[in-house]
Amino acid sequence: MRKEITYGSRVRELRVQRAWTQEQLTEVAGLQSVRTVQRVERNETQGAETLQAIAAAFDTDVEALRTIRAIPESRLIGTWSVTNTRQFVTVEEMHHWQMSYRSVLAPLSEEEHKQTEELLKRIFSDRECIDRLDSELWDSYIQQTQEPLLSLFALDLTIFILGDRRDLLLPTLGDLKPIADHIPDWLVQYFMVVPKHGCFRLGPAEPLHRFNEGCSAAGVALYSAVKHKSVGAHVYDNALWAAVTHEYSSATFRNTPRFSVLLRSVQYSDHQK
Repeated sequence: MRKEITYGSRVRELRVQRAWTQEQLTEVAGLQSVRTVQRVERNETQGAETLQAIAAAFDTDVEALRTIRAIPESRLIGTWSVTNTRQFVTVEEMHHWQMSYRSVLAPLSEEEHKQTEELLKRIFSDRECIDRLDSELWDSYIQQTQEPLLSLFALDLTIFILGDRRDLLLPTLGDLKPIADHIPDWLVQYFMVVPKHGCFRLGPAEPLHRFNEGCSAAGVALYSAVKHKSVGAHVYDNALWAAVTHEYSSATFRNTPRFSVLLRSVQYSDHQK
């Protein structure tokens, strides 16, 4: 968890409380230019002398101008390409995932997409209720995933997984305040169904990437799209075709199917921690 210290919002709040304009604050604080106040309120400058002058104008100290904000951090901890049921089980057992997201990133027909979604429902059926420490229940879950996984792979689809370790902020609910402001090392899994021989790019000028767990650039690019939900991933069925075809005009690119990285979320129950 990163802590960010700013002064702009508190300076603006105190100025508005006194019904001062920025020009009036500039004059009372003895500053040379109104632009200095504007930059302070935009958190573009935190010069000690300037802040002391502004604090004195409000008849307070610099500490009273300070706002401390917790910034949750996250990082990519691994990528996995799953092409068979054994690999799927291995990745599932590798970490105690607390939360999981799943999506379909493949150019599919309407019927194929419907079939894929049905297979995903079967794979994740009751997943959030299953305690891995209950070996009998876990073995039963693994058994029930075998057939839908095989059916998924038979469609020339594979599973690309991103692992994310993040800080989970804990809100204050009324008078109920958590002991800590966040939970560290919250593990999140991004489960993506992709074409077996496919590739993707994030924009017309961006490079092509295979869904390859051994390529750190591919993992970082897809993780960037995941974190910035407004970014779409343009996915091609055949990486070889995409690599040798040079007709990447803007019109061609606009006609390429665009998929939102996060379409559906599944939150695992607390006993998966």
